[in-house]
Amino acid sequence: MTDGGGMARAQRASPAAARTTPAAALVARLTGRPPVPLTVETLLDDHLVQRWLCDELEAVADGLPGLPPPDVIRRLCDRILWITGTHFARAEAIFRNLPPGCGPAPAALEALCRMHRLDEVHAQDLVAMLWRQASGRAQAGAGGGASADVGQLAYMLRCFFDGGRRAIALKESWIADGRAPASARA
Repeated sequence: MTDGGGMARAQRASPAAARTTPAAALVARLTGRPPVPLTVETLLDDHLVQRWLCDELEAVADGLPGLPPPDVIRRLCDRILWITGTHFARAEAIFRNLPPGCGPAPAALEALCRMHRLDEVHAQDLVAMLWRQASGRAQAGAGGGASADVGQLAYMLRCFFDGGRRAIALKESWIADGRAPASARA
């Protein structure tokens, strides 16, 4: 999975300007890909991917009891897991690495981390439910067959994309408030 159009910009960024974690450097060595710089621009690029995912999940919720084909479900599940893994870790690292006084207060950042952990648990449940529904549909045949869990899936989808949009708004409000300096955006 790629992380949107921002990946190309991130790959062009100068290595000196890219603040990466040791884990990111190890992944870069293992994959042969340059590490993604931990900058506010990277965070905003990740938010584009997350917004697209939220829009797609909303469309799935609106289309219930029907579901997209299994290959689309797989792609959505991969993106959900990418958001809760890669993006959450990057966002937390970016805000932690801002110069003193430029990032959110420690209590606010800790609240974001707790929100991310809760969203990660919800994401795991959502992915499991999406796969359960997709396999139930496959077993029911081409007609689809609605499951009793459709209402629960609709609720889980809406909770996830609403939570994702709230988290984006919170992080971007910190950036807009000037807590993230222009030098961190390059």
